[in-house]
Amino acid sequence: MTFRQFAFNNVKRNTRAYVSYFLSCMFAVTVFFMYAVVIFHPAIRNYEFHDVVQSGIIASEVMIYVFSFLFVLYSTGTFIKSRKKEYGLLTTLGIKKSQLNRLLILENTIIGLASILAGLAVGALLTKLFLMIFSAILGIDDILPFHLSWRAIGLTVLLFFIMFELNTLAVVWTLRTKTVMEVFRGSSRSRRTPKFSWILSTLALGAVVYAYYLAYTADLISIMWRMFPILALIIPGTYFLFTQLSIATTNLLKRNKSLLYRNLNLLTISDLSYKLKENARILFIVTILSAVAFTSSGVLFGLLRGVEAETLRFTPQAVSLLSNENAKLEEFESVVTDVETQFKEQFIPYESTLVTAIRTETESTLSNWDKTPVLVYAYSDYQQMMDLKGVEATAEPQAREGLLFVQDLMDSYTKSIPDVLGVKIGQTTKNLSLDWEVSPLNSSIGTNVQLVVSDEQYEQFKQAAEASSIRYNYVMNIPNSLDYATETDNILNQVNPEIVFTDSQAGFYLMMRQSMSYLFFFGIFISVLFFLAAGSILYFRMYQGIDKDLKHYYSLYRIGLTSKEMRKIASRQVALLFFLPFTVAAIHAGFAFKALQNILVSNVLIPSIFVYSLYFAVHFINFIIIRNIYTTKLNKVM
Repeated sequence: MTFRQFAFNNVKRNTRAYVSYFLSCMFAVTVFFMYAVVIFHPAIRNYEFHDVVQSGIIASEVMIYVFSFLFVLYSTGTFIKSRKKEYGLLTTLGIKKSQLNRLLILENTIIGLASILAGLAVGALLTKLFLMIFSAILGIDDILPFHLSWRAIGLTVLLFFIMFELNTLAVVWTLRTKTVMEVFRGSSRSRRTPKFSWILSTLALGAVVYAYYLAYTADLISIMWRMFPILALIIPGTYFLFTQLSIATTNLLKRNKSLLYRNLNLLTISDLSYKLKENARILFIVTILSAVAFTSSGVLFGLLRGVEAETLRFTPQAVSLLSNENAKLEEFESVVTDVETQFKEQFIPYESTLVTAIRTETESTLSNWDKTPVLVYAYSDYQQMMDLKGVEATAEPQAREGLLFVQDLMDSYTKSIPDVLGVKIGQTTKNLSLDWEVSPLNSSIGTNVQLVVSDEQYEQFKQAAEASSIRYNYVMNIPNSLDYATETDNILNQVNPEIVFTDSQAGFYLMMRQSMSYLFFFGIFISVLFFLAAGSILYFRMYQGIDKDLKHYYSLYRIGLTSKEMRKIASRQVALLFFLPFTVAAIHAGFAFKALQNILVSNVLIPSIFVYSLYFAVHFINFIIIRNIYTTKLNKVM
């Protein structure tokens, strides 16, 4: 048998240990290759979004490669650690250090090349489907044709081959200073009684709970500054949950004698505290990776599904054309006539109305509301716009009263609305008692705030206002406006922005849909990669300690336990170690979804349930595989 055959046989006979690692690496290669196909696809250059897509994919490729590098480095080190006894035996039989290093490099090269070739093969098979999904998500009318770029293949092979070799050399370096006995002892360590700190356990629980509170009460404004404190609390809090609080919990369970001495709980709980302590860091890493996967997938999916609802939220009116400063009425009417003509030519149904407004500023002792730009409308004009939408108007303000409209996302802003607000008209200021509600009108250039006053008050304002502050607002209502989004947006894009400021549901919808499609396309595969890597890390850890666990179960067998009872204990412990990080990650993601729900009007419950169900199905399959490996080996030992 040659040296290469010896290395190949080592890989083949450890297939079960390498399978999860191999599949995760293969998936990383597949995703990297399919993204590279899009980058080098000749037809993609014909689209306007080419530069945006290319930049996004390059950023995704960098993230995939860096994460894969770290994942392979960890995985390779884990496998070598689990096989140190084999290497120690080879050392005692006379193998040279250079030959052992060569063996390690050759074994990992075989696995790396196999992962690359399998990843390319799977990527080639899925490329057509990937291009169809890409075309559908980005709204391309013509599906991109099947194309395999040699540059994409060459880039994938080169980068991942370099990655596998560098990681192998890095791990081989760690064995350079090991003595024969250190290598032969492998990963075996004497078990010490797990210790914990009640102080750290309490602080960890408090940090996580407070992070949950910040997420639960967040809104669009506050989430911007709360995001980093939440991460700063969740990450160390989760770490100490596993390293401290989990051990404290098992100790509390041991004190409950009625529970401890029931059935097989004594053996399960006693050994569980050791397992939790030994695997605490792994469980922490898996939890964080899973939480990132859950959160990013759910958020991206929720944002993509909520585009239509958010469009109706931020642009309540189908189309609004607002005259800019110094725009003449004749110019504005010419633009309106041209828009109406194009709508009729393309058979887009609409109803419309023309109203006026006064562009002015407010005066207040509150800094948030001093010199705030505002559009003032007469109540009759406001009522006319509401009738156009088929919405009941709010009751008319009385003299010296005003109805203030603000965006609903500005919670922290609206909480400070004064009871009385000064409105500056010309050289005078009129103080009005205020009531406020969420704006049913589109935003305009320079302000998101509108003020409705009585018709009599408006006429007084109009007489005192300067001519340059008068604005004309042409409003259109389009039944099922999003069905004509592309046509409407094309028409409005031809409007001269120096004369008219346009705001429409069509423009907002297309912009949001395209942005969310990009984010979803770039992020979903990376999220899945994170989750598969988390499952693989669990698999590595379980497989690494399986021989030591089997010795423990064999000792239990010798003192009288049946095979069925030991399989039951093993299944319980594997299930707890496997689903504990999944559950914690799901709870973390659940509060992230609550923060998202506080921001969006669309329901994120269905997307979150879908994400949980999908990931749980994959996780459960991994659990079944590992449990079967345990029980199969346990049966052999018995």
